[in-house]
Amino acid sequence: MTVGLPGLLLALLLVGCAGPQRLAAPAPGGDPGHPAAPALNEPLRERVIQYWEARMRGDLLATYQLHEPAFRRAVTFAAFSQGRGATPTLAYEILDERVEGDMAFVLVTKQSTVKHQQLIKPVQPRWTESEEQWIRVEGAWYRRFRFPMGNPYPPIDWDAMTAERQRATDGEARP
Repeated sequence: MTVGLPGLLLALLLVGCAGPQRLAAPAPGGDPGHPAAPALNEPLRERVIQYWEARMRGDLLATYQLHEPAFRRAVTFAAFSQGRGATPTLAYEILDERVEGDMAFVLVTKQSTVKHQQLIKPVQPRWTESEEQWIRVEGAWYRRFRFPMGNPYPPIDWDAMTAERQRATDGEARP
């Protein structure tokens, strides 16, 4: 059976439109035909996968809840969700991780695009690689908030921001 170039292009198009996919590092001892991925700390691995699966679903509440508690005390969900959703994640892969006490550094590559109603033509998806920071709080791993530009992890005292916001709110409530 001869498929020809149009049939091949249609097949590639259909495969490319299959939707979001997870390329998380396989569990150690997986397929003997492929090199084993680095062994991740299992509780950390589960949380990283939860985060990126939520990103692929566009579940902002789940991604917010996976950020460190101090960040969530300082930044409301409404503030967190403003401006989000314009760069949907289509796929991801966990490349490596390094745990140093209660801090972890996870190397992730992700495929994303930009969607906005004012774009004239679609933006081609592209892969980017970044190192994320995760912090263990009371035995559970949480993602540190990452700023999109500049130093992605500037030193911020989220608890001090929470206290300052609370003082401002208390001052407004007084007659």
